[in-house]
Amino acid sequence: MRYNMRNLESEGEILTDKERKNLAILETVKRSGPISKADVSKITKLNIVTVSNYVNDFVEKGLILERGLDVSSGGRRPTMIELNPKAYYVIGIDLAVNRIIGVLTDLDAKVIAKEKAPRPKDNAEAVINTIVDIISKLIKVPDIDSKKINGICIGASGVIDREAGTVRCTEGIASIYVPVNTLLDQKFGIPAMMEHDATAAAYGEWSVGLGTDARVMLYMYSGVGCGIIINGEIYRGVSGTAGEVSLKELLDYSSNWAQNSIMLKPWDLSLGMPDEAKEAFSKQADSRIFKEVNSDLTKITTDVIFKSAKENDRLAIELLEKAGERLGVRISFLVNLLNPGVVVIGGGIEAAGPPLIDAIKRMIKTCCFEEMAEAVKIIPARLGEDSVAIGAASLVVRKVFAQA
Repeated sequence: MRYNMRNLESEGEILTDKERKNLAILETVKRSGPISKADVSKITKLNIVTVSNYVNDFVEKGLILERGLDVSSGGRRPTMIELNPKAYYVIGIDLAVNRIIGVLTDLDAKVIAKEKAPRPKDNAEAVINTIVDIISKLIKVPDIDSKKINGICIGASGVIDREAGTVRCTEGIASIYVPVNTLLDQKFGIPAMMEHDATAAAYGEWSVGLGTDARVMLYMYSGVGCGIIINGEIYRGVSGTAGEVSLKELLDYSSNWAQNSIMLKPWDLSLGMPDEAKEAFSKQADSRIFKEVNSDLTKITTDVIFKSAKENDRLAIELLEKAGERLGVRISFLVNLLNPGVVVIGGGIEAAGPPLIDAIKRMIKTCCFEEMAEAVKIIPARLGEDSVAIGAASLVVRKVFAQA
């Protein structure tokens, strides 16, 4: 049985009572299993009769497995239950600026297969063909019944229209103004949906990477986007585009007030570090950064800067610290506004390590009100380059659970 991914999309994430109970019970079993029905009842605050009825239905559908008996302090020993991760499979796609990553996972979001390809720059058709090629490879993975692949989610950079399945890109690359959802559904017979990359990554880290029940969590996709989780739910805003933390380049940046305000300058995924390194070449040409690229400034990337910093290059460390301070100020506004328990630093910049992360922490301690600063943990993303793809897959799992 394949569930309709767009049923929930059209309702704007407003779940029915049954869908909420499905999600609460199955998420609890996924996180805490093997677990007794009584403990599920305590955690979800649903009465034991309701939990038993729902669990029995899930067992019949193959979503939950019954295991041996729990050691009891007295009376009848309860049967333990756990999620059947192989009941269905899902596909998550990361449609990034420079690459496309696809993963096939089970219901535990365990990666079974992964495909990766460069993102074509020329036109939308080439991008869609690459996505189709990646999905075609994933559904042909040996020993996996393709009929049990229950859904596809694409996490994309840009402005997402989740209903229409389109992407308006803001990075000078081809936008996609055709209904990707419908195209993939027609091509593979598998329901598909779209999501913003930062939102997908946020949900992936919250549900898989962190293993936390933090009521409010922010995922910083470098300095350009932010995924927001509130009480375990994704916050998307009125138009479904919440989380953009940069500005369109419409202001006159020659004015002093604009130049001096780091909050007004648009950023890219690199936080401006390669450009700053190039500006420093005339004064610090002996830096390891320039040796790594044989003084070819066009080859300077964040990876080169990260590598140089790990080898204690002074300029590289300085660039990371300054970038961390700038990002830390931007995050401080969000911490004061939303009072999160966790802020995850991702989008690739987490690979910079302590120089950048520690600078962010220092700025939050300096700029945030004491109560907010003490309540928040700043941690690097734990899912690496697969965070968006795994997060997208996790969102499909969420749909499967809700519609079970």
